[in-house]
Amino acid sequence: MRAKTSIPPDLSKAPRELCCRIYPELAGRRLDQALAKLLPWRSRSSIQRLIKQGSVLICAAGQGSPQAWGEVARASRRVHAEDVVIVKIPERLLREAPNDATCGLDLEILFEDPYLLGVNKRSGMAVHPSGRRLTGTLINLLHARYRNKDDPGRDIVPRLCHRLDRETSGLVLVAKDALAHSKLRKQFEAQTIAKSYLALVEGHVAREEAWIDLALGPAQRSKVRLKMELRQGGLESLTHYEVLQRGKELSLLRCRPRTGRQHQIRVHLAAIGHPIVGDKLYGPDENYFLAAMEDRLDKDAVTSLRLGRQALHSESLRFVHPESNEELCLTAVMPEDMGALLASDLAAMR
Repeated sequence: MRAKTSIPPDLSKAPRELCCRIYPELAGRRLDQALAKLLPWRSRSSIQRLIKQGSVLICAAGQGSPQAWGEVARASRRVHAEDVVIVKIPERLLREAPNDATCGLDLEILFEDPYLLGVNKRSGMAVHPSGRRLTGTLINLLHARYRNKDDPGRDIVPRLCHRLDRETSGLVLVAKDALAHSKLRKQFEAQTIAKSYLALVEGHVAREEAWIDLALGPAQRSKVRLKMELRQGGLESLTHYEVLQRGKELSLLRCRPRTGRQHQIRVHLAAIGHPIVGDKLYGPDENYFLAAMEDRLDKDAVTSLRLGRQALHSESLRFVHPESNEELCLTAVMPEDMGALLASDLAAMR
């Protein structure tokens, strides 16, 4: 284990371990069950082997640095919300990862000051290393740009304030120091940050605007561990939408989630009969998701999905600046792929 005063690892290189935070939906589960949800690229039996080998550490919520205080985990241990789990990357995957974790990719920075960044994440980029994607993630690029371990006075450790799915594009908020990160995370947890997303969905949405109030929980019968579903007695989930444009077969919505459940907007829109275009998990067939994971989507699936990724974009965030305490609103415009598909659908009406 690292000393308490150790310098945070430089993630511009492929990481040797993954840091996972237990979110509330997983509280009360066995550790191996929780990790099976957080690491869908590994089977539960392989996770149990990692735990048995001593490759998994756990730090209880509020107990400080997991690298400094983490204990060797047991598979049967019950986890709690905000526990932190460290998983050491198998050597085989490390050998396969390229040395340059940034892979020649660039960051699109929409806003920057001494305390925080607003970054426009492209679709297809994971926000942090997980599974077989150990390089080319947003945190890899951020560390490559801002870390300076040879000059501690200029060393900035970027910290993600929230996450987006790999296929979701748009605005991500990043703190440049621990205090700013703590203040912004508290706003996210208190649900005082106003978030808006653009979603291109299948069909004509009947109502101009509405609230979707449907509780969510982990899907019980799905082949995909991370899938969510409507659940009586599940966690409260509330999404507002308004229709911005209607095409021949598609509708463009602006969605404002009041709560922040996993896949909330995607599940809610699918539940009212208007799944997001290109959504492989909540769209026409969840087997499309499994096929895409193995790079074996056929032509019929590609045609059915219309777009190579889910047409969901993080458009804006309105929050209180962690230093000035002034309200700040950051915006990322709709990306070209969604715009082109919408334009084509609008043209088909003429």
